[in-house]
Amino acid sequence: MRDVIGQRRFLDKLAPRAVRGDVAHAYGLFGPRSIGKRTLALRLAQTLNCESGVAGGCGTCLSCRKIERGVHPDVRIVARAAERKDITIEQIREMQQDLALRPLEGRRRVVIVDDAAELNQFGQDALLKTLEEPPAHAVLLLITTTPSALHETIRSRVQPLDFRLVPAAEIAAALSARGLQGADAHAAAAAGRPGIAIALANGAPIRAERDRVESELYRLVGSGLTDRFAWAADLADESDPRKRSEAIEARLEHWSDLLRDAAIAARGELARPLRPLRASETQRLAASVPASDLLGAALLVERMRRDLAFNANARMMLELFALQLPYSAAVKAV
Repeated sequence: MRDVIGQRRFLDKLAPRAVRGDVAHAYGLFGPRSIGKRTLALRLAQTLNCESGVAGGCGTCLSCRKIERGVHPDVRIVARAAERKDITIEQIREMQQDLALRPLEGRRRVVIVDDAAELNQFGQDALLKTLEEPPAHAVLLLITTTPSALHETIRSRVQPLDFRLVPAAEIAAALSARGLQGADAHAAAAAGRPGIAIALANGAPIRAERDRVESELYRLVGSGLTDRFAWAADLADESDPRKRSEAIEARLEHWSDLLRDAAIAARGELARPLRPLRASETQRLAASVPASDLLGAALLVERMRRDLAFNANARMMLELFALQLPYSAAVKAV
C-alpha cells in the first residue's frame, strides 16, 4: 500500500484483495497513535475507487486526488465536531442516509469513522444497525486507539486490522526513500511509530515540542508536591475536553517511554532504548531511583492512558500521578 510503513503481516493479503474489490464490509483499524491507521484507511478508499486499479491507489487520477483532499462524494469521514464531546447519533444517521445511496462516481462508498471510540452510546447503537445489515456497495473503516471502548457487538462485526510497532530499520528505510534527512535518528526516536518519525524529520517545531514535553517529566521528578499539584491543576483546568485529553495523552505517551527506559536501565538491561536521545537523563534517573519505583510509575502511566480513554476525572488522575511519581534530585536541573 502506497505510503504505509510496516504492517506487512496483513497488508500482503489485504492489498491484492482490495484491488479485486474482495473486501469485508467493515474493518477495525486498531493500534497506537501515529502508526498509520488513517493513512491506510485513505489508501483503502483510494484502492477501491482508483481509476487505475492499483493497490493504495495511483495517487494521480481524479478519484485518488479527490479522496486525498476529502471531497470525493463516495468517501465520507465521520469525526467529532470541535465543539462537541463525542460523535453524535445525528452524525451516524446522516451517514446512514448517505450510505444507502449507490456510489455517485466510484465503485464503493467508504465511511471512515475517526476516532470510533468517540461515538456516544446512541451513536454506537445506531452504527451497529448498519454493521448488521450493511449495503453491498459499502465499506466501513473504524479507526481507534482504544477498541475496548467500542461495544463488543460492534467489535464482533468488524474484521480487525491490529497495527503493531514498526522496526526502526524499516522506518529509517522509508524515511530515506522519501529523501528525509536524519532517517536513523528520527526512526530510533519514534519508538516504532512511523508518523512520529515523519513529523520529527519534517519539522523543527515538532522536535522542539517533543523536547519540551520530555523535559517536563524530569522537572516534575525533581519537584516537590506543591509544584506538582500546581502543574496538575493547570493541566486539568483546560476548558476544552478534547484539548485537555490530547495534552494529557501527549505527555503520557512520551513519559511512558522515558519511564520504561529508566526502569530497565535501573536493572542494567537497557540494550534498545525507546528514547536514545535521552540516554544521559535515563542513566541519572536509573541511578537515583529504585527500579521498582520506576516500574510502578511506568505502569501507572499505562493505567492512566487506559482510564483517560474512558473519560476518567482528569484532575484526580493527574494528582495521583503527582503523588506517586518518584522524586530524584539528580534530574532536578534538567
